[in-house]
Amino acid sequence: MQYDVQVEEVSSFRRRLRFTVPAATVGGELEKAYKDLKKKAKVPGFRPGMASRRVLEERFGDRVRSDVGGKLIDQSYRLASMGLSAIGQPALEESGELSGSADFAFVVAVDVRPEVTVEGYRGLGVNMTQALVTDAELETALKGRLARRARIVEVADDRAVTAGDFVLTELVLTADGVELANEPGTLINTAAERFYPGLESLLIGLKKGESASGELTIGANSSLAHLKGKTVSATVKALALQARTVPELNDETAKEMGHDSAEALSVSVRFELQSQRDEVARNNARVALLQKLVDGNSFDVPDAMVEEQLEALTEELKVRRAYAGEDVRGLRFSEAELNDLRSRARFAARASLILAAVARQEEILVSDADVDAKIEEIASSRQQSAHAIRGYLEQEGALSVLKDRILEERTLEWLLENAEVVAEAPAESEPA
Repeated sequence: MQYDVQVEEVSSFRRRLRFTVPAATVGGELEKAYKDLKKKAKVPGFRPGMASRRVLEERFGDRVRSDVGGKLIDQSYRLASMGLSAIGQPALEESGELSGSADFAFVVAVDVRPEVTVEGYRGLGVNMTQALVTDAELETALKGRLARRARIVEVADDRAVTAGDFVLTELVLTADGVELANEPGTLINTAAERFYPGLESLLIGLKKGESASGELTIGANSSLAHLKGKTVSATVKALALQARTVPELNDETAKEMGHDSAEALSVSVRFELQSQRDEVARNNARVALLQKLVDGNSFDVPDAMVEEQLEALTEELKVRRAYAGEDVRGLRFSEAELNDLRSRARFAARASLILAAVARQEEILVSDADVDAKIEEIASSRQQSAHAIRGYLEQEGALSVLKDRILEERTLEWLLENAEVVAEAPAESEPA
């Protein structure tokens, strides 16, 4: 398609494109449009396909010129904008009259991603505070690991039922002389009973073979609708006890968990906890560096970029609330929440431009192999195949977004590596 375009730089991110489409091109498009119309137009007094162009122009001229004009504007802009990093929707500012005997001129304005130059990004000072893992935190973490290997075992000795035990019971419940339950052998979880919550008040303290009777109220969380919140007379007998036992921290347990000894397990867990804490410190330092760069480099940001970031932030917030169990179908944000989100979106837009500029200025690149490695990492964390993850990204058109994210991460790491890091004396964190 033939056209001429002059690009005017209105601001750092606003471009005005002045198009001129030659009369010959306009005439050809009109001719094609009328030929297509002639085949299918229904005109009173004419057989299908027999109406002349003059007749078609009289009846459909305005619509044809509007359609052809829109087509020429759309095609010209799409071709011309391929060399621009356009964002948001273009705006038609001016449009001349379209006819087959004169050039067709129109003006389109669009925002582009600004290409900024960043100053003072090398050797920025930044504090990095790291907290050491305390012995108490290590002990808590080890207990958690051992708790995940707990087993339910039969209680062999003659001890009484304690909270947390599983008790095989003989159970009868009545109310107003009506028998509501008669269980010759049902297992009661004294820590979180599903069917007869409240029954543990009679069971705790009993030994195997002993019975107890009394009045109690079945908890409202019972899975049995007819018993929820009901006051009943209960008789229970403890037939057998089971308890949840957590293995001790010793060399044998450590070997079962893939370590040579209890000491090796402790060292491994401490290292893992400290690595997580160190990464938090590095992330905080990266954020601090980015804040300094945003504060120290002033430039205008297109509204379209801010809106893109705002949409991403609101969607992320909705997903988080949905995971928390909230119904987000009718979710509305307050004015204060929107103002906060917009402020964060504006920061994110400026930050993305700064990181892109640093990457360009320092020739930081992301290869296809880097993208493949990130996809493998995502697949591993989600326990899916890399092929499935790549297919999803391609379907959503998100491969370029992933590549941009990798580039931002790499640029942030470069900034930290080239910063003047002020290491504050490590302090032991307070036990959780």
